[in-house]
Amino acid sequence: MKKIKRWSDISLFTKIMIGFVLGIVVGLVFQEKASCLKFLGTILTRLLTMVVAPLVLGLLICAAADVKDFKTLGKIGGLTLGIFLGGTAIAVAIGLVLCNIMQIGAGFVIESQVSYDASEVPSIVDTLMNIIPTNPFQSLSEQNLLQIIFFSLLLGFALIGIGDKGKPVLDFFRAWTEAWKQITNIVLEFTPFGVFGLMADIVGKYGVDVLLPYLKTIGACYLTCFLFTVFIQGGVMAGLIGRISPMKFFSTMKEAALFVFATCSSVATIPLNLKCTKKLGVSDKIADFVIPFGAVMNMNGTAIYEAVAVVFASQVFGIHLSVTQQIMVMVTAVLASIGTAGIPGSGLVMLTIVLNAVNLPLETIGLLAGIDRILNMARVIPNILGDAATAVVVAKLEGELHPENVVEEANA
Repeated sequence: MKKIKRWSDISLFTKIMIGFVLGIVVGLVFQEKASCLKFLGTILTRLLTMVVAPLVLGLLICAAADVKDFKTLGKIGGLTLGIFLGGTAIAVAIGLVLCNIMQIGAGFVIESQVSYDASEVPSIVDTLMNIIPTNPFQSLSEQNLLQIIFFSLLLGFALIGIGDKGKPVLDFFRAWTEAWKQITNIVLEFTPFGVFGLMADIVGKYGVDVLLPYLKTIGACYLTCFLFTVFIQGGVMAGLIGRISPMKFFSTMKEAALFVFATCSSVATIPLNLKCTKKLGVSDKIADFVIPFGAVMNMNGTAIYEAVAVVFASQVFGIHLSVTQQIMVMVTAVLASIGTAGIPGSGLVMLTIVLNAVNLPLETIGLLAGIDRILNMARVIPNILGDAATAVVVAKLEGELHPENVVEEANA
């Protein structure tokens, strides 16, 4: 009983860290045999996938009901989207500058070019039209978060609009949301074991050999994500605008950051990201809207990856990109982040759009496929921390940020 109690007293971050480190060790020792532990990660992913859609449904219905009018929600939504797009533009710019300085593709020897059959990329208009569900229940079953967001906000406003008649249904969804929050807490207890299985599988499968030819590319991606996360998200957004110490911001968000680093799933991180964001003092009203919205719309880290891939491709294939073309990369990445939101494999679709915009070979996708998981582990962190930082900024501007209330809770 004492051992169980000691484990339960450990913070979730420490538990995840233990699973993370043990997974790496087991992967290095047992190599490909460690892949037998992948099932633990699969269980975790399935559990979190089970939670996300019903949790987002309840959160946003209640969030719309709490806002009470379209004008206020429109203001919050517009502000949120503006910050997402501005952050994406800055992320791409930093990535382009840093990758050009580092010359990440120079001297790279291509032994083979793996062709990639680019599927037809849907237009931005078609994608935006697809936000409107024809069957909300199908949207829930298919985990189509943008359609769920649209339907939930509409239903929340409808329930407020019919007054007392809508109160029983709204009370149901408030209880529904609390129940799914509790289920989420139960699921999160399995996180350390799932992370252990995921890391053992990844390290056992890839080892370090696959990294060596791509060290500069990997280094550029990780360094850009680090600089953007620390200085823009932590320093400017949380610190300068939100008036929250960057150290406190990163300390509070560490569980979500480590989790998404191991799982590479921004959507699966929604429950943990919500929990951490609210610990920063962001009100439920703002956090419950911004975090699910950002999981499908905020592409800061993915945009950094696009910049890395474009510079890599241009230098590997000996194609010079002018300043104008690199600006086109930035604009295209920002626009594509809207147009591809909610599409499965949206990062791949975004990369296809950006490469086509400056006439770079799509073989680049095949060349980077071997290290995609390694790059993905870096780029998902700015994505989810960007959601949290945006929530802090929006809450601050809307008078919904109360970090002083959290200090007392943390010390309790």
